[in-house]
Amino acid sequence: MRSIQFLLIMAVIFTSFGSVNAQTGHQFNFKKNKKINVAFFVFNDVEALDLNGPIDVLTKANTMDPVYNLYTVSLTREAVKAQGDVFKMNATYTIEDAPQADILIMPGGSTMQINKLCADHPELITWLKKQHESTEVTMSVCTGAFFLASSGILDGKQATTHFSAIDLLRKNEKFKVVENLRYIQDGKVLTTAGITSGLDGALYLSELISGKAVADQIAQILIYNRNGDLSFMDAVAK
Repeated sequence: MRSIQFLLIMAVIFTSFGSVNAQTGHQFNFKKNKKINVAFFVFNDVEALDLNGPIDVLTKANTMDPVYNLYTVSLTREAVKAQGDVFKMNATYTIEDAPQADILIMPGGSTMQINKLCADHPELITWLKKQHESTEVTMSVCTGAFFLASSGILDGKQATTHFSAIDLLRKNEKFKVVENLRYIQDGKVLTTAGITSGLDGALYLSELISGKAVADQIAQILIYNRNGDLSFMDAVAK
């Protein structure tokens, strides 16, 4: 009887329109008294808020609970540009010398560009798969889900992405695409919807690692409603 009730509850969670998020019963296992390596992959024309949102959340978490080692990783030593030529950055590491991440975060950008990047650079896919083998969490923001799809990390799982790319992601039948959620956790894979949903994913992780009080305080500092749903999207679409 209890198992039936559990299944019914899970069905409601995964099908309710406008739900904030969904997660499985998977438990993350971050070791105490050890810095948590958090790697952010950067590439030309990365969506700035996809990248900077989670960086900002976890940087603030680090001031309250200094357990995070945050760094960026790129394909080469060349500077990476974002938002056109508005700003450029040099990553901390390349995929050749980056340490093993405990949390790997893949931000988004143009789906065409991401798919081309994956096709043209098999070494990126190799690195991503290798990192994922030992991560505690592999997370995508927005269309960063296409990195995970190209590497097979999403196979057999549920995932989400930006609403404009949902149909494109659904063309891959090896996993189930879920919409109307800010984020969804399936095992150790955490995918988030469009752009600002990266804040939700990062706040979710900061709560799991550093506690709800820390995550709520960060949201307050950001003046961000982490409890909002996506029902407003329906009104905008109309």
